[in-house]
Amino acid sequence: TGLVITGGWLALLFYGPFWFFWLTFLALGALALNEYLNMTMANCSSRDKSIGIILGLLPLLAAYAGKAEAVSAGLFLALFLLIVYTPSRYGFLNQETSEFNPFPLILPLGFGIFHVCFSFAHFPLLLPLNAGQPLVSLFTVITVFSDSFAYYTGKMLGRHKLAPAISPGKTIEGLLGGLFGSVLGAIIVCLWFFPDYSLAKISILTVFLSMIGVLGDLTESMIKRTMGVKDSGNILPGHGGVLDRLDSLMIAAPVLFYMLHFGIINF
Repeated sequence: TGLVITGGWLALLFYGPFWFFWLTFLALGALALNEYLNMTMANCSSRDKSIGIILGLLPLLAAYAGKAEAVSAGLFLALFLLIVYTPSRYGFLNQETSEFNPFPLILPLGFGIFHVCFSFAHFPLLLPLNAGQPLVSLFTVITVFSDSFAYYTGKMLGRHKLAPAISPGKTIEGLLGGLFGSVLGAIIVCLWFFPDYSLAKISILTVFLSMIGVLGDLTESMIKRTMGVKDSGNILPGHGGVLDRLDSLMIAAPVLFYMLHFGIINF
C-alpha cells in the first residue's frame, strides 16, 4: 500500500495537471471529513453528516482559485452557513435527544470544517508557488521520514512516554528519531532541488515542521482515543484511513504556506 501511495503521489505531483491535483485533494478532504464525522458524530443523523461534508467542501472548492483569500472566504461561508443551519435543526435535536443542546452538532462540525477541510485546502495553494513541486516534495519527505524514523526508533529504543494520556505508544526516543530522520530526508531533497540553500536553515525549518506534524498526529490520536476507535477508517489496507496517513501533513501544510506567503521563509 505504501509503495502504491508513493508512486501515485509522485506521478500526481510531477506529471498531473493542477486541476487533477486539486480534484484529488477535494476527494481526500471529503473522505477525511467523513472519517472524522463518523468518529465524532456517530450518534447524529446522516443528514447532519452530509450537510457537514457539503459545507466542509467549500474552502476546498475555493482553493481552485489558488488564492489564500478565496480559501478564507470559503471557510467563512462554511461556518456562516453552519450557524444558519443549526437553528433550523434545534427543534429536531430537542426531539431526538430530549435536550436543548445544539453543541453536539455545531462544535464537531465547526472544528471538522476548520481542522480537516481548511487544512487540506492549502495543498492546492502550495503547488502554484515558486518552486511549488519541489517544495511539496520537500514537505512530504520531511513528514514521511519523520513518521518512519519515529516509528522504528520508538520500537527499538522507546523507553520514555511522550504523551501517555493521549497516545501511549509514542515515546521521546521516537520523537528524537523522527526529528533526525526528517532532517536527513530534508537535506537529501534540498541538495537535489535547492543546492544553494542553507542547510542550517533547512534543518531548523524541518525540525519546526516536524514538531507541527507531531502536534497533528497527537490531535488525531486524542480524537480517536476519546471516541474509542483504533483507526479513523479502513480505506487503506494496513494503514487505516485517510486521516491516519495525512494527519501530520494536514496540519503542517497551512503553517508552511503562510510562512512562504508572508515571506518568513523563501526558496
